[in-house]
Amino acid sequence: MLIVSIARASLYTYIYPYFFEKRVFKGLYYIPDKSEEEIVNSLIRQGAPLNSYDYIALRYLYSKPKKGWVRVDSFCSANEFLASLQKLEREKTRRVVFYSGDTLEIFFKTFCTQANLDKARLYRWYRYYSPYKEGGIVAGYYRLPYRLDARAAMAYMTQKSEDIFRKFALKYLGEYNPESFRRYLIIASIIQKETWRSEEMKNISAVIYNRLERGMKLQLDATLNYGKYSDKTVSAYRIRHDNSRYNTYRYYGLPPEILASVTEDALEAAFERSRKEYLYFVRDLFGRHLFSKTYSEHLAKITRLKVQRARLRQYRRINEGAKHQRVCETRTNKHISDGKKAQERRASKHRERGKREKGRKDSSS
Repeated sequence: MLIVSIARASLYTYIYPYFFEKRVFKGLYYIPDKSEEEIVNSLIRQGAPLNSYDYIALRYLYSKPKKGWVRVDSFCSANEFLASLQKLEREKTRRVVFYSGDTLEIFFKTFCTQANLDKARLYRWYRYYSPYKEGGIVAGYYRLPYRLDARAAMAYMTQKSEDIFRKFALKYLGEYNPESFRRYLIIASIIQKETWRSEEMKNISAVIYNRLERGMKLQLDATLNYGKYSDKTVSAYRIRHDNSRYNTYRYYGLPPEILASVTEDALEAAFERSRKEYLYFVRDLFGRHLFSKTYSEHLAKITRLKVQRARLRQYRRINEGAKHQRVCETRTNKHISDGKKAQERRASKHRERGKREKGRKDSSS
């Protein structure tokens, strides 16, 4: 009797709905190159009305679908939907770039124009899928269909980013917890704002950790590139008058939120700092960073850079003066040349006029 009850319950809760219950499958779905269970879970996350156990049918009844974007607009059972995944034509895609150090606002502004999407809907679906206020999408390249909707875009981009976050969390922390992982994203975003050079990132990470461990203020310009100030140059006035928690010249510890998107290199540097005892760094004339262990060493490098900048300004002034002189000489020579040509034209006209008058006098006589 118990076996009959279990069989009947299975029939009505899974088997009957799977084969006969009609559901609405409408929209864009991305099929990842993963196991059958992960494919079904991904489709559920994207809004497909499936059951988490449908992967069993996908594994044993049908062949594994190839990855890509599919567009579905049908009223069918889960059985028919999964059976059609292999046959559906894949959407043509284009490359979309999320630049490192950009905020969501900057990316959405460009993306909305390219894909003809509504920014409010993008924000809505981003907040639905991502546990992070900012930085929930990893900087890099994404393949998206030409005809796109906000939900599909955010589901795909946040899923790929979550996979990357989970990979780093499992490698360095043993588990992925968005609350604890957020701290490393904040550090990675500071590193990303300070430099785009991957070879410098671990040294900058060392500076951040060393200062935190010693109870020092971070005193980094990058933390003031938050929100609407993301692409603004940090001035001395802002350092003195910005009272937000992002001002690490004023407050101890990390800023309260992630600053912007990060690359995998910046994430790796946030987990694997270099074992140097650096506490300071300054940018040289070529955009590279010079690192120091002591404040006196840091000041000496700043002094040398000031001398180099002064020499560079002097060299530029000399060059600009020489260039101005050459321009003036060129203009003067041109004026002289033009004057000589004008004088020759006037003399030629005068000679021709004299010849014509002489010819008229000879003809009258």
